Amino acid sequence: MGFLFFRSDRTLYIMAIHRSLGKITTPLSHLPTWFFIIGYPLYWLELIAHSAPYGVTTGLSWVLFGSVVLRCLALHNNGIGPFDTSKEKSFWIAGFGLSLVILGIVVWAGLKPIHLIQEFDCLQYHYTLSRQHLILGSFAHIPWAADDLFLLPMDFALAPFWFTTVLPNKIPQLIIFFGLISVIVRLTSALATGSRPWAGPFGALVVLGTHGFGIQMGTGMLDLGIAYLFLASLDSWRLGNWFLAGVEFTFFLWSKPMMPLAVMIIMGIWGFFFVLARRNHWQIIDTFAINHWKLALGLLMVLSVPVAGPFIAKSIYYAATPFFPLAPGVLGVGAQIKTHPQAWASLQYASQLWMEGAQNNYGHGRDLLSFIKHWWLLAVPEKGVNNAFDYPLGLTYLLIIGPFLFFLVKDSLQRKFSSLSVLVVVMWGLWWFTAQQSRFLYLPLMIIFIVTIARLEKISRGLFLCLLISLFLEAISLWGAHKSDIGRWGVDVLRDKDKQLLELNYRYREHSLNNYIDWPSHDAAYAQFPVMVRKEYLPHTILF
Repeated sequence: MGFLFFRSDRTLYIMAIHRSLGKITTPLSHLPTWFFIIGYPLYWLELIAHSAPYGVTTGLSWVLFGSVVLRCLALHNNGIGPFDTSKEKSFWIAGFGLSLVILGIVVWAGLKPIHLIQEFDCLQYHYTLSRQHLILGSFAHIPWAADDLFLLPMDFALAPFWFTTVLPNKIPQLIIFFGLISVIVRLTSALATGSRPWAGPFGALVVLGTHGFGIQMGTGMLDLGIAYLFLASLDSWRLGNWFLAGVEFTFFLWSKPMMPLAVMIIMGIWGFFFVLARRNHWQIIDTFAINHWKLALGLLMVLSVPVAGPFIAKSIYYAATPFFPLAPGVLGVGAQIKTHPQAWASLQYASQLWMEGAQNNYGHGRDLLSFIKHWWLLAVPEKGVNNAFDYPLGLTYLLIIGPFLFFLVKDSLQRKFSSLSVLVVVMWGLWWFTAQQSRFLYLPLMIIFIVTIARLEKISRGLFLCLLISLFLEAISLWGAHKSDIGRWGVDVLRDKDKQLLELNYRYREHSLNNYIDWPSHDAAYAQFPVMVRKEYLPHTILF
């Protein structure tokens, strides 16, 4: 790791910071980070000023983002050079051709408004709650929404971009996905060094051919975005760009209610193994030089106050827990909702359903036999197109997990500590004992792809052929998932309930109303008026 040593000369210190800030708009792969830099403060400004009473934000967010894009294009240094495709040229041409088909479908799907069954969480709370707060001009707890007590800084940061259109869009997630692919290419190439320039592009093909990722490509879901934030922060640290690293890791750390606790557990266990390896004089491999880490850590601590602080304070005030749905009432003080016994009982039951559901709703158990079987079962469908882990990860997972485990065992026998590989092991272990849902393996699986592909001496024809099959199957899968929307745009793709909300929007604005309107469900992302849901539907909707 590279350490930053501060000099007493204040002028030189300020100049060093200035030079670092001068690079914050590069490389192009980190452009999605500016959604969070721009969007989060703008959301709070619009909420406090109540400038979006109908849930439609100004175009300022996109104007600012566009200016950053133009600046980055003028200064860009993508850091990815050309590579020789003369070997197995036909395989590369086929791979890139199938990738273009996949990306075409993803872009086509990503330009449509949210409406897919895969976008349940978006329709249920990511979009609904952030829009309701803008309509109300208030950060106070929405009384019928248990998930309004979650950590939602990611939602708030993207909301000014989502709601510039009357029909909420998912364009930021689409751009973030392209940033994710680019960052994976950069990290894989960096680990592989110049001797294997094909490693980065091959890593991109593997990601595009992974069925588990394809489920969320072109949708409004945020799991791929969370993976981007972590990998981008790693890449920024590698480049010494402390500003972007601090922003990216801050939003990653506070992206989900249980993420802070998970990160602390993972880093604690990883740190223990790292210290143990150092004391026993193991060789440290597969790591990056982390430059300016003190500045990035300092920025993380500073940014965490405005990014996470309001949500933690809100959770404590209403539910007496810093990280709802974990243990409401645990602090023993406050809990504003507790003054309403019926609402408090409903909230506690919602918490129980979330915590127990995360533990018990997925997988085949946690015994030794289940652990052995899960390596295969993760990849394949069991019930229709899904499996016990929600949805299968696909062929590319099977292609890469074997070499990864081989390298892991080989490193251990040779007394080598692979920093990223051990990080994956700890992440996977935590996943195994908690929520065995396949989408929570996105990040460790991407790291597996990066470290394994970077260590391959060559790509065999068999491996490339299997990858082409996976890309072909993924293209077919994506086409099947989105073909019903062919020739339909805008309102035409929406569900009936969304169209009903659009009709209510028109009446609400036409008559200049300002009252709440009862709606039968939590699913109200298209509402441009204050919604009141009176029917309990746990765990999301509680009594009040």
